[in-house]
Amino acid sequence: VGMGPVDPAVSSVQWDSLEALEAEFERVGPNKVAAVFAEPVIGAGGVHRVPPGYLQGLAELCTRHGALFIADCVIAAFGRLGTWWGVDRFDLKPDMITFAKGITSGYLPLGGVVISGRIAEPFWTGDGIWFRHGQTYSGHPTCCAAALANLDIIENEGLLERGRELEDEISTALKPLASSELVSDARAGIGALGALAFEPELLAAHPDVPLRMFAAARQQGVLVRPLGDGVALSPSLVTTADDLAAASVGLADALASVSESL
Repeated sequence: VGMGPVDPAVSSVQWDSLEALEAEFERVGPNKVAAVFAEPVIGAGGVHRVPPGYLQGLAELCTRHGALFIADCVIAAFGRLGTWWGVDRFDLKPDMITFAKGITSGYLPLGGVVISGRIAEPFWTGDGIWFRHGQTYSGHPTCCAAALANLDIIENEGLLERGRELEDEISTALKPLASSELVSDARAGIGALGALAFEPELLAAHPDVPLRMFAAARQQGVLVRPLGDGVALSPSLVTTADDLAAASVGLADALASVSESL
């Protein structure tokens, strides 16, 4: 809403189908595909864990056709999947990695891009190539200091490992909620991420259910993120099992409240 048409040179494909991605390569023309962007785990799109082998197949497809593989690790980094970079969980080496948020734990705004040596090389050894990237607020010293302190804390307090431990604890917290008549799926099982997806028929009749759930959960002291088909839970890496148990109770009460309001 309020935005212009999508760039016709950009394609979107089914998130869990290598066949769909390869078909799009062929439709566009493999020599015309500059890059493929993908998240290690789809975050804002509903917390979807990609099928086994999908990301490896995507990387191979990019290599075969000479396209860049750009990993969106804005959500999936700095411990969120139990590793520094989300792609590390899958032993991937993309050409570029975008990041933000977790590098400062959100205390100050900072984001960036990591690029491979192959991508960087022309700017260091080529003739007449100059990459202008001196935006007004780039490299802000206060934000960078916060990031360095935050990275030290993540390392020194074992929070990468905690990201892995939270997988089972979030699954345990969300599993009982899957029995609600409103819920079609409780998604968890990779890193410190989870989501409750609502029944499609319910969403068709009441498209505002994710927002209702957000408000009801907040009344119970639980902060969730409303998404297209549900709400997401993305707790801090210092969250305890007791915190998640309390969140589970609060979310159950919120679901009951939403159900009564329909």
